[in-house]
Amino acid sequence: MNTNGKITKILANFYYVTDSENKVWECFARGRLLKEGKYLFVGDNVEIETSDTKHGVIVNAKDRKNKISKPPVANIDQVIIVFSSIEPDFDEYNLDRYFSFVRYELPNEKCLICINKIDLKKIDINETYERSGFEIVYVSALTKEGLDSFTKKLKNKTSVLAGPSGVGKSSLIKILAPHAVVQIGDLSSIKQGKHITRNVQLIDVKKDNSETFLVDTPGFTQFSFGGLNLSQILATFEDLKDIKCAYYNCLHNGEEGCVIEEMIKKGKVSESRHNSYIKILAEAKKEIIYGTKQESKAKSVGSKESSKALNLPKIDQEKRAKSRKREKQELLKTQEEEEG
Repeated sequence: MNTNGKITKILANFYYVTDSENKVWECFARGRLLKEGKYLFVGDNVEIETSDTKHGVIVNAKDRKNKISKPPVANIDQVIIVFSSIEPDFDEYNLDRYFSFVRYELPNEKCLICINKIDLKKIDINETYERSGFEIVYVSALTKEGLDSFTKKLKNKTSVLAGPSGVGKSSLIKILAPHAVVQIGDLSSIKQGKHITRNVQLIDVKKDNSETFLVDTPGFTQFSFGGLNLSQILATFEDLKDIKCAYYNCLHNGEEGCVIEEMIKKGKVSESRHNSYIKILAEAKKEIIYGTKQESKAKSVGSKESSKALNLPKIDQEKRAKSRKREKQELLKTQEEEEG
């Protein structure tokens, strides 16, 4: 028997698919899908062929609305960047990095800022971020302050909760979906978050017969802008991209005729936001881009021209680590010279 459903969790090679009757099936993916390069994400709508009352095989994946690779989720309506006001302390630059990274992959989807733990400390970031076109909600997972307003913004949407570890993503989900099995961790001794959530999980918020889903994600901080398109990075900063300069393709990075400094002095652009953008731009322009798709492409082509075009760095011959074979050859040569 075939049925349709949505992937709600992935563990190793197992895909957990929830059907329209809220029954969960433990499935494998048909080998043909993986051979065709159809990698499955949490949030994907799929067709499964059931083998018994609990298990099945994913035989087809439906077209996606969108996807984001980190965290790996598909068919997203909005991304909620969750930060805390304290423990860990609010970090404006880190928030700007998250937003830029998310908007790079999902330029057309809504982003929302959620500041948690306002019971411990209240902060106000409206002036900087409302100007940038972002909605902001302030909540407390402990006292439930601001929770009603937050819940309204989630209704009938699939929302990804992303942000550093320890800011309270899992705590918020536990309040909104008490039936969900989520782990809530403590802060480390230096008030930094511990990585408790290990897997991406799609959670149904069973309320008012709505189609509301939350995606719990592991806290992540290690993402890189190296090698990304500079103009597309500028486009992720809503408050900077539409500023008109002498040249239409100005990156607002010290070019002649750029008006960004004047806009900052007049208070029309946030200096902190511009500083974040410049740091991200510098990271993207770095020549060392090992591990990126561009480098992999150059290696597969195997030509000097492709590597040169990508400006890939070369390790100086004298700084290369000697192979064991080379070390043995040099040792034998030294022994022969001493015996001679």
